[in-house]
Amino acid sequence: MSVPPPSGVKRREFLKILGATGATTAAIGCGTPVDKLVPYLVSPDQTVPGVSNWYATTCRECAAGCGVIAEVRDGRAIKLEGNPEHPLNQGALCARGQAALQGLYNPDRYRGPLVRENGALVATTWDKAMQLFSQKLGELKSRGQAGNVVFINQHEHGSFPAFLDQWLGNVGAPPHLSWDAELNAAVLEANRQAYGVAWPSLDFAAAKLIVSFGADFLETWGANVPQQLSFADARARGADGPRFVYIGARRSLTGLNADQWIPTAVGSIGDVANALLGAVGRSTGVSLTQAAKSSGVPLETLEALSAELKAAKPSLLVSGSMGAGALDLALAVNEINLALGNVGVTVKPAQPLPAFENASTYADVRAVAERMAAGGVSMLMVRGANPAYSTPRAIGFAAAMAKVPFKVGFSSWPDETSELCDLVLPDHHSLESWGDAEPLRGTISLQQPVMDPVFTTRATADVLIAAAQGDPALAARYPFKDYRSWLMARLPGGPAGVTAALPTGTMSGAVLQRAARRTPAAARVAPAAPARAAGEFGLIVRFSPVLGDGRGANKPWLQELPDPAIKICWQSWVEIHPVTAHTLGVGLGDLVKVETSAGSVIAPAYIYLGIQRDSVALMLGQGHTAYGRYAQNVGVNALDLSAGREDRSGQLIPGMTSCRLTRTGDTVPLVTTEGSARQHGRGIARAMTVAELIAPEGKAGEGKGEEEFVGDASHAFLPGLRAPVANDAQGDLGDPASTAKGMYAPDHWSGMAKRRWAMTVDLSRCTGCSACVTACYAENNIPTVGAPWQGRALRPGFPDSHWDTRPGANILKGREMNWIRLERYFEGGEDGSADFETRFVPMMCQHCGNAPCEPVCPVFATYHSPDGLNVQVYNRCVGTRYCSNNCPYKVRYFNWFGYGEPERRQYAFPSPLDWQLNPDVTVRGKGVMEKCSFCVQRIREAENRATLEKRELEPDEFTTSCAQACPSRALTFGDAADPAWSVAEGVAGRRAYHVFEELNTYTAVVYLKKINHPAAGSGTPARA
Repeated sequence: MSVPPPSGVKRREFLKILGATGATTAAIGCGTPVDKLVPYLVSPDQTVPGVSNWYATTCRECAAGCGVIAEVRDGRAIKLEGNPEHPLNQGALCARGQAALQGLYNPDRYRGPLVRENGALVATTWDKAMQLFSQKLGELKSRGQAGNVVFINQHEHGSFPAFLDQWLGNVGAPPHLSWDAELNAAVLEANRQAYGVAWPSLDFAAAKLIVSFGADFLETWGANVPQQLSFADARARGADGPRFVYIGARRSLTGLNADQWIPTAVGSIGDVANALLGAVGRSTGVSLTQAAKSSGVPLETLEALSAELKAAKPSLLVSGSMGAGALDLALAVNEINLALGNVGVTVKPAQPLPAFENASTYADVRAVAERMAAGGVSMLMVRGANPAYSTPRAIGFAAAMAKVPFKVGFSSWPDETSELCDLVLPDHHSLESWGDAEPLRGTISLQQPVMDPVFTTRATADVLIAAAQGDPALAARYPFKDYRSWLMARLPGGPAGVTAALPTGTMSGAVLQRAARRTPAAARVAPAAPARAAGEFGLIVRFSPVLGDGRGANKPWLQELPDPAIKICWQSWVEIHPVTAHTLGVGLGDLVKVETSAGSVIAPAYIYLGIQRDSVALMLGQGHTAYGRYAQNVGVNALDLSAGREDRSGQLIPGMTSCRLTRTGDTVPLVTTEGSARQHGRGIARAMTVAELIAPEGKAGEGKGEEEFVGDASHAFLPGLRAPVANDAQGDLGDPASTAKGMYAPDHWSGMAKRRWAMTVDLSRCTGCSACVTACYAENNIPTVGAPWQGRALRPGFPDSHWDTRPGANILKGREMNWIRLERYFEGGEDGSADFETRFVPMMCQHCGNAPCEPVCPVFATYHSPDGLNVQVYNRCVGTRYCSNNCPYKVRYFNWFGYGEPERRQYAFPSPLDWQLNPDVTVRGKGVMEKCSFCVQRIREAENRATLEKRELEPDEFTTSCAQACPSRALTFGDAADPAWSVAEGVAGRRAYHVFEELNTYTAVVYLKKINHPAAGSGTPARA
């Protein structure tokens, strides 16, 4: 019998436990689909009802290919965690990776193949679908038109792209396009020219100065999770950490983490880079004075940055422009790295990330659209990409598809592209598929199915192999029954080697490589932007840090996750600077029309301090016309504003052009979770400068001090963590009188009474990415409430006209349920200047030792446990909400919704979305209070396991879901009463403080002050 590893398990334990599962279990990775509630008469191999198995696989939510482990209970995957043994993400996992389960169980997935009949897609059988597919391929080959076949695949690394090219070559078709709208073709091409690889490893932790030219490396630029880990490690060095400067017209989430923002006029960032390149010794013909004039940046600011670049070695400079001249900018930034000696130190071409090799460009896809419109494509096949949505309407990709005689979609979801196809052969989800990846050179990341397919889908590779069997010439080349057999035979060590490596998820070696990168299409270079007319603005269009290019829009966890920088969800918005908004008379929520030569969109205005004054910005990711109930008709598609031109690298220029902004006269509420962007002197998010950090104790004004904690064997009272009231209660629970009454078994509470479960939150590490929020949703069965149809639950029995079906309507009424609220506060900049600082604060239940919520509950639904937890008993709660009124942290949430009335569409988890519910956590009913429990189910699981094994809990043996997922390692959980746990070190640190400590709530969540690295002479505030 296999024993499930605890969540947050240490690497050694993970390997020991998963290895005990056996290679056979790992190779199977599947259970029996649950169709009816019938207990096992004979359990499948290695499956014990109610006991989890864990399987290592590879995440495919973006191009990076992080390693994950899937928890599978009774044949269903219920949770994804980062694989601690994976060299790329080292156990961390972003919000998009967490939400992969909602793609697997998406209620709008295709159930099986479809064929177009009488203008509509209708269900068919796999036999008929395969017969039609094979027939069409045979006809093309017999007519000699196979060379006009186009296959667009999602960009991925591994053996499948090579397999696909071989299959296409065997049928006479050209190699496929490997396209990802989020990849920056300009950066990839510049890297190839400068370093010889598409993406070198970037070591932020080794740098003393980081400068980003619009590269959002904490969001969608590059390999998000490993970059965030490296950046957080750099900032965790404290006084020795690097200063971070962000240059660009808009301050993104990455920019909000910078010590200094240098706003530039739209389209002028290349001048700044070339001027700095000239200042460090490479002649470019652009002086600092010229750059200051064109960009609007004060000359003294550029001179100071130039001097800092020369002094701070090593440094790291990165670029990520999506405007005209993006390639020239990237080349200039790479030249600065070369000139400063950063290559080989912070930029490591010898350790490349193969994930970004062989990517096609937007120019390639645009060329396909032109070929289709001209009738030059005989068959189009699309898998995993959605070009009908993610390309500008101006190039007419969707309209051009109508000119293709036969179109095949391998999408799992009814997206804009597959809805236009003649045949849909739905692919398995990545968690149902075999595959591999090469995230780092020399390391293969294995992908295995963790469960049986949810629907009647088939792996695309299996479909292609089956289609080859109908042609005798092709059949001889594919003597494999499926892709798994083909893959196993080609990986190092063959089937035996793969089976041995599956428990850890990685093995040494290289995947089968594609042939040389296909010649990219000639770029249709955008002309230089003309001078803006009076009253026009520069347009900035960026990828959403949550939804990316829109692929995450069909997942309610991501739709309900507020944009980390703006705090808006379920909506599109237009960002305007406060001074500009005042001049135009635009207020929050006013509907404004943004218009370019290509088109126009209407969205509400958001007044944002982090944007250049003569610019407006929109996020990509919304505006789907299909893609399921969670994505369809939510927001607007910012690509409708793009003329479809590209940089000479083939990179799309979605914005960076002139636009007009007009008020429509209407106003709509913003779907936001933001309360106030300011702390109003309450000291919620505190910070200190490097000078204060290195000053002697008690100097430089560190705020209220805490008594120093000194742990001892008796686990004495912890100042600031355990209130005298709670300490007495814990003593009572373990006294002989209580035991004599039979209330508890002898020593039942003895272990608990010694503990104080606590958490530290390092604000220097926290980047605001919100992975913790999604991890909490996944672990604790938190419902999303913002889907348009969930507004019907507010008015049951009323006619349709009374239903509030606006996306996010329940959020507008304050009914969001997220147990972790990621607060974002601005310090400074009240005058509209760029000199402001941002602080991110994860706010969850503080598990107060002297909790204000406890004494006011009339039914004793909330009380204090002997090990320091503020407990919520759901079946006691009658919904008075007194506890919420009395909570100074506002972290308790009232559940307004029922889950058993699908006829009214109140069901928060439409089938099969309910398959991912964690059986260890209660699914709460309507009318009860909810809140963070410190993942008490994980605590009790670890304690029970230790008891069964007759041992004490080991320090850091497990952790909460939020701490485990956090890509910046900002959260540390454990027993603060035991100095052997890591959390105790943070609690005793100099930067530690409690939010609202003047209330004497004695919270178990201890925050560590953010460390700022202001520029010399900067007026940036140090702390609240």
